[in-house]
Amino acid sequence: MRRAEPISIWMPQTLDGETVWVRPPAQPFGDHYASRRELRRKRAQLPLRVMLFGESAAAGYLYAPRLTPAGVLESQLQGCVGAANIEVIDLARTNETLAGLRNSVRAALQINPDVLVVYTGNNWTLLETPELSVYASAPAARQAVGKMLLDGRLARIAEQAWQHIVDAASAVFEEIALIARAVGIPVIVVIPEVNLADWENRQPVHWLPDEGVARWHAHYAVAADALDRGDVAAATDAAMAMLSLDGGECPTSWRLLARARAHSGDLVGAAQVARTEIERTRYTSMAFLAAPQAGPRVQQLQRDLCARLGFTAVDLREVFAEHAGSAWPGSAYFLDYCHLTADGIAIAMAATASAVLEVSGMLEPAPAWPALLANPATSALAVEPEVEALACFGAAIHGAHRQLSTTGAAAMLEAWCRRALAASPGIAATFLDFVEARCAGGPAVLSAALHRNADSPYPLLLQHGWRWEQLDADVILAIREVLPAHADHIDRLLADAAQYPLELCAPPWRWLWQPLERFFFEVMHDPDTTAPAYLRCPWPEVSFALPCDATQDLLLQLTLRLPRLPGIDTRTGQVQVTIGDRPLAQLDLTERWTRTRVPIPAAFLHSGLNRLRLHWPTPPPLAIDPIHHIGERAARGERVDLHPLFGEVFSLQVLSR
Repeated sequence: MRRAEPISIWMPQTLDGETVWVRPPAQPFGDHYASRRELRRKRAQLPLRVMLFGESAAAGYLYAPRLTPAGVLESQLQGCVGAANIEVIDLARTNETLAGLRNSVRAALQINPDVLVVYTGNNWTLLETPELSVYASAPAARQAVGKMLLDGRLARIAEQAWQHIVDAASAVFEEIALIARAVGIPVIVVIPEVNLADWENRQPVHWLPDEGVARWHAHYAVAADALDRGDVAAATDAAMAMLSLDGGECPTSWRLLARARAHSGDLVGAAQVARTEIERTRYTSMAFLAAPQAGPRVQQLQRDLCARLGFTAVDLREVFAEHAGSAWPGSAYFLDYCHLTADGIAIAMAATASAVLEVSGMLEPAPAWPALLANPATSALAVEPEVEALACFGAAIHGAHRQLSTTGAAAMLEAWCRRALAASPGIAATFLDFVEARCAGGPAVLSAALHRNADSPYPLLLQHGWRWEQLDADVILAIREVLPAHADHIDRLLADAAQYPLELCAPPWRWLWQPLERFFFEVMHDPDTTAPAYLRCPWPEVSFALPCDATQDLLLQLTLRLPRLPGIDTRTGQVQVTIGDRPLAQLDLTERWTRTRVPIPAAFLHSGLNRLRLHWPTPPPLAIDPIHHIGERAARGERVDLHPLFGEVFSLQVLSR
């Protein structure tokens, strides 16, 4: 007999003469896998065994382990055919790759599945082509990318990456088809849908010739301001000007255009543009770390593979559009960029349950998914209020960690916090524990607030952001807004966090307002890359959280410089320093580090959290072709930046006076 192999993290053991696959205990703050303790071989014809594979959306990210798509699917199916006749085994996991999916499906044959359900695709564009970037760790990979830049510009790298995804996905799906045919079981593919209405993919524009970068950012400012004022025509004109400059390669331009169309009421047009935005959020031309989403090419690739290989497709794009009566899916179905709300899970799994009943022949005719949702026996989704509240608060935290928007995060984060409070008002104590843990001055996992929270009905896990060490200023402000009775307490916690001298700009970047506003390879801590000991700013503005009690004047000591630019002999410019919306200073900079002291009068401050901004000068026109220059350097294996670098900060120290 063939030796038993692990199934994902479930390890084979012999218990009473039978091979049983046993899961290692979960870590105190959770892990990436389903919580089922044991897996055993199926011995009888019934129950029908359905296995769910996939990525974090399939795993029920932010609800798991207390609510999962696999659990909902099982409940819906058992409501149709009885609890004794069907079971669903969850083998989805966060950060699943195509190679991991192949291995999981092959290993799962050891426990005799009857139906395979595969819910995948969101991770493909971000996890499958890490070597196709100017920031690749290996010099040989950078050299290959540099040669592609010289041959065909950005589009050449993007098409190379896409072909790699097509080849990898096709190979894995073909192997799954071969396995399924060999053992005579059907395969259902759940094709992802993503959040178009509420999720944005702000990225800086890549280097443009002449004054292109300055003009692009000027149009960006016009578009953002016009949208705030509701001037759709001006916003549309500015977004189109940006697209003309960047050649349609930057997702930010498409997002601004999508917002303009949505403002005008053209949701079909807005959805079409937003899908192009997702398509342009490419690993190959990414500066800021983006969120994984299945774009239209991934969705179509899955449709084509299903048709060719005989898989049953459950297309969530069609399902959600039919359910909503709209092509503009948003927070009714999604917690963030791709992870489903409880309602989204119920709808997606109803469509999947209908497909399972169809391919298994257990009910003839199989009920359509709207009928399953309308039937009390199969529609009831018992979501505990505490679970819903925790997922909504998790959406606020995770959204703050993963989204860089053109609109600012405040409205979205406040909305999720209010939804959490509406679901279960007791989560207010968790809000305050979160603030206290973030202000504690050390790792959150060591704080008394976290340990209080761990024993509460709302235990925040690693998936809710405990692993990160930033202050989460936007989340704290959202909490302060939705809990006005606790505003003074929150302000005191923030003021107590200020111990002078206070360095605002140093790893792990606790006081950086938007920690994602850095080059993504610096955010991801590549073990093969040495990150700089100073902050590099790829956006013309950078913000820091300055906590204080506003009872005394402070002194700001800044050490800054402007980056060197090719073809520019001497670089000079001015950086503007503001507190909130009030100008504080204007400083002259060069390419050499400059240390300056700026007084901060107490009148500029308020107790609690203040936002300190640096506004960098726009890079001057380059006398050379910037992309060609970058390609030449990358082709030599050098480390280069595809996007403009606006300024660099070595130190930003606040002193008491």
